[in-house]
Amino acid sequence: MSAAMALRLLFGLLCGGVLAWVVWDRSERELADRTGREEHERPRFLPFGGYYYLPMMMLLYPILGVIVGGAQMAVQLTLCALMRVFLELGVYYVLLMAVMPWLRRWVSARVCAMLWLLPDWIYVFVGRLNLPTDGKKLVLHAPGTLVYVLLAIWAVGAVGVMVWKIGAHLAFRRRILKNAVPVTDRQTLHVWEIELERAWIRKCKWKLVRSDAVTTPLSIGLYNRTTRIVLPMREYTQEELSLILRHEIIHISRGDPEAKLFLTFCTAMCWFNPLMWAAMRKSADDFELSCDESVLLDEPQPVRRQYAELLLQTAGDERGFTTCLSATAGALRYRLKNIMKPEKKRTGAILVGLTLFVLAMCSGYVALAYDAQPGTQRLFDGQDLSAVTVASVDPWNDSRGRDGTCMDEDALKEYLASLEPELYTEKLDEYASGEQRELTVMFDTPQGRLSVRLLDQAVHVTRLWGGPDFHTDSYYLRTPTDWAYLDTLIAPLPELCLVFPDGEMDRVLCNSLTLTAADGTVRVLQEPDGWLPLTCPGAKYTVAAKLMGEDGTVYDVQYNFIFRT
Repeated sequence: MSAAMALRLLFGLLCGGVLAWVVWDRSERELADRTGREEHERPRFLPFGGYYYLPMMMLLYPILGVIVGGAQMAVQLTLCALMRVFLELGVYYVLLMAVMPWLRRWVSARVCAMLWLLPDWIYVFVGRLNLPTDGKKLVLHAPGTLVYVLLAIWAVGAVGVMVWKIGAHLAFRRRILKNAVPVTDRQTLHVWEIELERAWIRKCKWKLVRSDAVTTPLSIGLYNRTTRIVLPMREYTQEELSLILRHEIIHISRGDPEAKLFLTFCTAMCWFNPLMWAAMRKSADDFELSCDESVLLDEPQPVRRQYAELLLQTAGDERGFTTCLSATAGALRYRLKNIMKPEKKRTGAILVGLTLFVLAMCSGYVALAYDAQPGTQRLFDGQDLSAVTVASVDPWNDSRGRDGTCMDEDALKEYLASLEPELYTEKLDEYASGEQRELTVMFDTPQGRLSVRLLDQAVHVTRLWGGPDFHTDSYYLRTPTDWAYLDTLIAPLPELCLVFPDGEMDRVLCNSLTLTAADGTVRVLQEPDGWLPLTCPGAKYTVAAKLMGEDGTVYDVQYNFIFRT
């Protein structure tokens, strides 16, 4: 197991364990004794987590991209986020919708509702574990034009869905609150205070109002100061009012309106997937079932029957990010069954932690490579290759030697020009791993010095002109680097020993070692084994090297050895 995979495993276990503890703690808090409110600083019913991490990430990616690298970087970072959202979010919700009927029979309704919100935790904890190319198992390829067109269509659809949903919510809010009046009768306010005390809420910023535009009690608002609990213009008994207000207080305390906004955002991200729309409708049922479960904690059968009658008598219009007592026709039968015949179910904390761990281990194994272009454009910016010369070659992790020299510049440039680097949605490793080979070639071009770093399936291009603030562009190579062919072009530098007239032996860093035979044939020699093999009568050996003088001056020297006998 690699160190990266071990880190992913450890972090996944840690995140899963933390989330399991949070779910267990929230469940125990709701089941706690109602007395002794003074001992509790926080409300009894708490959200299972935040609902804004994923939306914030999706908004920050393009903004940071524009700031750091312009429009192209923004597109690349946005595609990086979308690859995770489309695949992981879509697959997760489809599977969850399929197994939810089975889960409802075995685990608490609170946990079933929590599972719909789990993707937001995925990107809080797991987003940092996405690895470079060595962690990817599947790379999808697409033409650049197709990717840009689909990205534009997706953006228009996603923004359109969010504008539509938010606009409908605001219009609905305005309609029901237009003629709303604050509740002033003492009986209702007394029940309100009792239910706030039952929920351990000390300072309440929510407002209780009545409106003739609603037929069922509901709550609306995403922030405490703007939240309103709206009652219809009708009278309720004290027992009915207690159940109604308790229902809405639990919804608001848990952040269910924000949860609905989050699920709407997820649907907008995958607006083209009809199963996502179905999943969003199904999730609303689990939030209501979860609230029913908490409303009726430890309540006797008469109270449960009264609550069921309230559901049957109430029919309303639930729009936007509101929570409503009324039930949809599809969920009514199941809600009534759970109210009248509650079954003892498991807390489900371990299930939530295990689900997050599995998602952590499955995250980040798919990437997108797109917009392939020839190396003449991506690496050399369309410059005339005849004007480009090799300045130095630095092979790394080459078993043949540490330093190298290029034996055929034209072939090396042609090979690099024949590559088709692609833009990549994930970060490419800029440094070779312990077992991965790397080759850095420095070029002198008419525009300035150019650095090209080749890895197994990545190439990093740095243009060292235009001042000290240079930038490195990284690309994905669909076809792995052909190291066998490059080995025929790059030879390790020989390590020679020179014996001077005074008998002192010194090492010379050779740039090249060539043999010119008597017939004029020139070939590059590999590193000699021991002394220089003077075995060809009439041949001339040329050694280009660098020597350093006693004062630190570096001299470029060339030695010519002519073997005559």
